[in-house]
Amino acid sequence: MQATISKWVIARSFFALLLAVCSLPLQAQGLTAEFFGGTAWSLPTTLRIEQPSESAIRFRARYRTRPWHGSPYYAYRLGYRQWSAELVHHKIYLQNSPPEIEHFEVSHGYNMVIVSRTMPLLEQSKVFRIGIGMVIGHPEGSVRGKPINPVRSWLGGGYHIAGVGFQAAAGPPIGVADHWFFRPEAKLTAAWARMPLADGGTATVPNIALHMLVGFGYRSTH
Repeated sequence: MQATISKWVIARSFFALLLAVCSLPLQAQGLTAEFFGGTAWSLPTTLRIEQPSESAIRFRARYRTRPWHGSPYYAYRLGYRQWSAELVHHKIYLQNSPPEIEHFEVSHGYNMVIVSRTMPLLEQSKVFRIGIGMVIGHPEGSVRGKPINPVRSWLGGGYHIAGVGFQAAAGPPIGVADHWFFRPEAKLTAAWARMPLADGGTATVPNIALHMLVGFGYRSTH
């Protein structure tokens, strides 16, 4: 049931943003759809957890991605000419928990819904792109013996519009058949997110990560 809810919430948020950005005449030429698998490496960043009547927890956090543990790491993208909208299902698992934190992860996940544009210099090759979007977070774990979820949210399923994210990505499309192509891609993301906790507190979870992805895509033409 949780998996069904999570897929629906992510898809609803992604397609709502896609419709808002890509309000262009739908022509066949230039439409693309891509799906990726991969993994990411997160840089240490400052995690801050605040709870009512407790001192704040603030430290340099280290994370792992665990791309095949639980809900897998993935990304998908829909594009029209030089514009694209994508969802990156990023995941982070805290590795150096202080005594107050029994467990902390954002694995369902640290989702980034991003609108990107290929850089004008290489627009035709669709190799480089930069983008901006929002973070949709789903934190899980326990702090000071208290579970940090679930928390009711507008999106449902414990998902929260939590912050903003940026990306710079590079990856050449490699044709494998008519309309179909293969794309290895590297991307750097930087995001800031603040997520509510079940006891009324908050977790401020910035993230900077290098992602390596491999995907297949379909290109529509006249």
